[in-house]
Amino acid sequence: MTLPPVPTPPALDFAAATRWPTQAAAHLLGAGLVLAVLVALPAAPTDLDRHQLPKETVVHLVTWLAVLLARPTPRGLRPAAIWALSLLILVVIGSSLLASNGWLALRAGSLILTGAAALVTARHIAASGSGQVLIGWCGVAGVVGAGTGLAQAYGLDSPLFATNRVPGGTFGNRNFMAHFSGLALPVLVLVTLSARRRLVAVVAMLGSGLLVAAIILSRSRAAWIGSGAGIAALVLVCVAARRRHALALVRGRGTMLGVVIVAAVAAVILLPNRLAWRSASPYSDTLIGIANHDEGSGHGRVLQYRNTVHLALRHPLVGIGPGNWPVRYADVAPPTDPSWAFGDVVPINPWPSSDWMALFSELGGAGVLAAMLLGAAIAWRAIVAGRASGDRVLAGATLLALLTVAFVEGNFDAVLLLPAPLLFVALSVGALLQRSDGAFTEDTEAPRRTSRWAVVLPVLLGMVTLRSGLQTTAYAVAGTGRSIGRLAWAARIDPGSYPIRIALAQRLNCTDARPDIVAAARMAPRWPASIAAARRCGVRLGR
Repeated sequence: MTLPPVPTPPALDFAAATRWPTQAAAHLLGAGLVLAVLVALPAAPTDLDRHQLPKETVVHLVTWLAVLLARPTPRGLRPAAIWALSLLILVVIGSSLLASNGWLALRAGSLILTGAAALVTARHIAASGSGQVLIGWCGVAGVVGAGTGLAQAYGLDSPLFATNRVPGGTFGNRNFMAHFSGLALPVLVLVTLSARRRLVAVVAMLGSGLLVAAIILSRSRAAWIGSGAGIAALVLVCVAARRRHALALVRGRGTMLGVVIVAAVAAVILLPNRLAWRSASPYSDTLIGIANHDEGSGHGRVLQYRNTVHLALRHPLVGIGPGNWPVRYADVAPPTDPSWAFGDVVPINPWPSSDWMALFSELGGAGVLAAMLLGAAIAWRAIVAGRASGDRVLAGATLLALLTVAFVEGNFDAVLLLPAPLLFVALSVGALLQRSDGAFTEDTEAPRRTSRWAVVLPVLLGMVTLRSGLQTTAYAVAGTGRSIGRLAWAARIDPGSYPIRIALAQRLNCTDARPDIVAAARMAPRWPASIAAARRCGVRLGR
């Protein structure tokens, strides 16, 4: 009697079992980026932070969860990029320890750490085969962000939209919305030119038109120059590749994309909107004065840059500490500086009008060196890919265009200092690096030993996520700031919030207000509101 064969158990698909966490992490990061674009508080003590604080919390949270899922290592990056990132993080830690306002240093330094973690995680996810997922989500986030600005410009109201620098949409400022749109434009162009499905290419093409419309409508000179320079870099690399027969594009897509962009520009100029520009020809005026530095905001930037350089030269090695520029700017700037708004409780923007000025003053020469090394390492990969063929050329051209936009925009305004653009750049650069290299450089399917990196990074990210969540919760509890009881609860949740502490210092009786006056003075001793609150109650401020 012959016994039936014993069925062989199915082989374990180890690759599939190890790939699903990275796929889940890719979708988590992408959806988190879209959420970061949209999220804002309807009311808060200060308008800028009611948009930026919840965005920071979302960015910290999704990056932390993605790290827990994907368990990335920095091995997918080139050694030069790893050393540059390591140096940057070391400078952030050292500079934070010397900062005069530790609360601001913790907030800004945490964002840099999360951005570095998001870049490493995105590169690891792309190496596992989910890079296109990240690219797709980045394109969606760009269109959604531009859509909020366009919706506000053409009549839609929302408590989450900007109230001052319209049309800022959910970014809180029209410049921030335009900068984000400028960063997203090369990614949408890449999808348009490389998508295998015609429907995807058409959707990306229309999305590119929306981005261009939002950029033009914003009248942001930094976005105009940056996006123009970025697209020029992308086109030049692609044209050079076509001439040496290294790049084959679907016929007609480039032409149709050009038609869509021209139509978007014409629609912005011709269609009526709700923006109350003072000029009868606002867009031509912006174009004519795009390089004007003798008056207006251009002149103000020049003065601010000059004063910030003087501040940086006083602290040349590791700077004054992450996020500490607004509380130390008074060391070098006169009261007549146009950066000041003495009628406001917070008399100056949280960031200088330049990523590079912030980097130089807050992290010193060491921070600038680390950032330049990191940028050069990434740019070199883009240049090498641009000299290859096929899909690598498009990836390298897009990566070079993205770096160009970030560099140019960052020279004129705060871009990567903000959470949503930082996460966008980290995810898109990580995915594009993989496509530029053209091969998997990290074995993500083999089991890996638990390293110190895998233990320490999630713990640090969990801590900064908790801290950021407390900041956002405190702002939500404070609401409009009219209720003293809610302000008091908010101060307990986040004792390092200057707007909350100074609001209590101004409104409580002197006996109860003393702890808040002292706390506010320690955080910003030279701001007018701190000085006025101390004088009201006779509190002597230490020098």
